Amino acid sequence: MTPDETDGPDASADGGAGEAVTADGAGEDLATLHHEVDELRRENEALRVAEGGKGRRRLRAVSSWVLLVLACLLAVVSVVVVFTRNQLLNTDTYVSTVTPLASNPAIQTAVATKVSTQLVERVDLEQRVKSALPARAAFLATPITSEVKSTTYAITLKLVESDRFQKLWVVANRASHKQLVAVLTGSSNGSVSTAGGRVTIDLSQVEANVKQRLDSNGITVFDKVPAVKGLNFVLFQSDQLTKIQRLVRVLNKVAVLLPILALLLFAAAVALARNRRKGLVRAAAGLALSMGIILVAISVGRNQYLSSLNADQSKPANAAVIDTVSAPLQDTVRTILIIGALVALIAVLAGVPAIQRLVARRGGPAWLSGGPFHDFVSAHRRGLQWAVLAAGLFVLVVWNKPTTLVAVIVVLITLAVIGLVGLLAGRRASAVVVGGAPPGG
Repeated sequence: MTPDETDGPDASADGGAGEAVTADGAGEDLATLHHEVDELRRENEALRVAEGGKGRRRLRAVSSWVLLVLACLLAVVSVVVVFTRNQLLNTDTYVSTVTPLASNPAIQTAVATKVSTQLVERVDLEQRVKSALPARAAFLATPITSEVKSTTYAITLKLVESDRFQKLWVVANRASHKQLVAVLTGSSNGSVSTAGGRVTIDLSQVEANVKQRLDSNGITVFDKVPAVKGLNFVLFQSDQLTKIQRLVRVLNKVAVLLPILALLLFAAAVALARNRRKGLVRAAAGLALSMGIILVAISVGRNQYLSSLNADQSKPANAAVIDTVSAPLQDTVRTILIIGALVALIAVLAGVPAIQRLVARRGGPAWLSGGPFHDFVSAHRRGLQWAVLAAGLFVLVVWNKPTTLVAVIVVLITLAVIGLVGLLAGRRASAVVVGGAPPGG
């Protein structure tokens, strides 16, 4: 047997084994490669999903901010429009608003000056005095005329300061409460006119009463002065009144829809926020800031209006009118501002970790974190929130001319209940978050 013959079978076996080892190694490498490819694919998919999630979160955050800004702007418009329609266009409310003006010294002085001056201007008083005096006493005409003027003013002021004028003022305003309708439409109704950008009230009845008082005091020189309808006392004057009238007429038609739309925008802004609590903080703070802007605008507008008055217009009287008429609006705005600030403060405190830990330690009723009631709220959270929102909208629609304060309170209560439903649905008996709210928004 030759060496080749002896080594042949062993060599052949060794070669087959080597080839088998090589094949096994290649198979393992291929499997590892497939596994790595699969891992890379999964990681790539996870990254793609994460990027998509970031994009959606970013879009939600931007949308939440945009809706919040729109809601705040609409809240400002809603407050002004609803106040104008439901406060100033309501007869009883309007009369109760302007009644205090009759006892305001600046208004009394302005009315007395207006009425007495008009009486004197419509008669040649000095000439009549001269004709009544003998020729030798003609030099007394000027001082007598001056004294008659002073007496006329004094008697007129006394009437204006009396209860009689209070009643005349109320009757005149109630009979012509269409004053603000005239402001909005530019028409002339009853004793009120808005011609030339001025809002005026007819004082003819006051003049008639002054004549009676003068007669009772022996001053009959004005008896033959004819009563002229149109003895007007200017309440407001503005070159922009026509533009304001057009704007208010449009806004007045959508006054019912504005609070509803504002509510929807606030709710959507909170719902789109990543952190609903922070979203509520922003919404309440934005509402409070909007009300602050209204107060600033009222103050600036008041100063600008008073500074634009002519020299013959009484600034104290005009200031009294502005302050009296705008007082209910300012009171309402301040109330809304306080409510919004309190809601924002409570929402901020709810996110403080120390307060969260305190609440977690104190616990609460079992039904808040478990049981049929909690399970029902958790299972139907979205449906309940939409139902609360619909109920708030229904109240605003069916309420007969809600005031600004009522509309805002309804909005705030609706948002609070929606938030409470979300918080209640999120409570768990076995897991209480004490480390702070999740980041976001």
